[in-house]
Amino acid sequence: MFHVARPLSAAAAVLLAAAALAACGSSDDSSSSASQSGASQTVSQGEGVSGLKVMLVDDDSIQGQSPTGSDGLGIYNLRKAFCSAGADVLVVGPWTVQSGQGSRLTLTGPVTVQAVTPPKGFESDCGSAPSGGKVFGVCAAKAPCVAPTTAAEGSPSASPSDSAALAVSEFLPKNYWPDGPDIVLSGVNFGQNDTVTAVHSGTTNAAVVANRLGKPAIAVSEVLTLACLTTGKSCPQFKGAADFSVRLVGELRKRELITPSLLLNVNYPHLEAGQAPKSTQVNVLGKCTAINFGAKTPTSATAVGKNGGTYEFGAIAPCKETVKNADSTAIGEGHISVVSLDGSWNGKTSGTMEKALIDAE
Repeated sequence: MFHVARPLSAAAAVLLAAAALAACGSSDDSSSSASQSGASQTVSQGEGVSGLKVMLVDDDSIQGQSPTGSDGLGIYNLRKAFCSAGADVLVVGPWTVQSGQGSRLTLTGPVTVQAVTPPKGFESDCGSAPSGGKVFGVCAAKAPCVAPTTAAEGSPSASPSDSAALAVSEFLPKNYWPDGPDIVLSGVNFGQNDTVTAVHSGTTNAAVVANRLGKPAIAVSEVLTLACLTTGKSCPQFKGAADFSVRLVGELRKRELITPSLLLNVNYPHLEAGQAPKSTQVNVLGKCTAINFGAKTPTSATAVGKNGGTYEFGAIAPCKETVKNADSTAIGEGHISVVSLDGSWNGKTSGTMEKALIDAE
């Protein structure tokens, strides 16, 4: 079942139908421009994701060592789901966690792409894939990239946007897929990327960068709870979001919607064991996310005066959502939210605005 609270264009209606069908069976059963490597074309119609060349990226890194899953476990669940469904998968992600890095790019200096071994339990997920499901981490240093430890930070990381751009335009076409990937998925992120968070998200911006290089792209995130942040319990499980992503891409392929203009932001709700999402909704970006970060209100002892001072950043109280059909409302009610994005940054200019610009000459 699906729901939308606003009139739909024909294209949006088809997208909603694809998303709704992809949602069938979802549950948590655990506790456009031309690419530098050539213009992208519409992916031909087919069944499921079998044979698709799928590139994965994220902003949580490729480490996959944290018990909460915060350092890249989501991307390994996504890799497993797509390989199990017959896709040819390659992973190229930032070396260490890069949450909130937006579209940051490395402008000068060395950037190394280095093969890594998947974490325990994910090593053999892609043995039958043509490219072997290889995983690469990207650090902003000369080789070799040094892994972080409890005692040392390791090599500085490239950003999610670095990883996406380098993989799509250079590394994959020169070494694996001459025409690059058929589609890029970014995630599954440890925590929602809804509302204004999508603007700052490394996950979302990696998808935007890939899309600007001519590739269909989908950002996928799963809701993070306060309990996970404070106790390490009720954390994202990733499997439901990963399985939904496979079904979504399959439904989009069936309808020949995997085109260079495809750019989606998917947020999967938090589910406890045995729960299933209510439905899929096509939404718009809201303004108020449930877990908000920013400058904490100073006390009288730490007040910052007109000459400046130090603010403490951290979790702050969320505001009340006022946007109709907002993604934050949907995931807060247990729905899967899909928002269609336009990564072109082009807006409409009114006649009055044009006159003001001309008169300013």
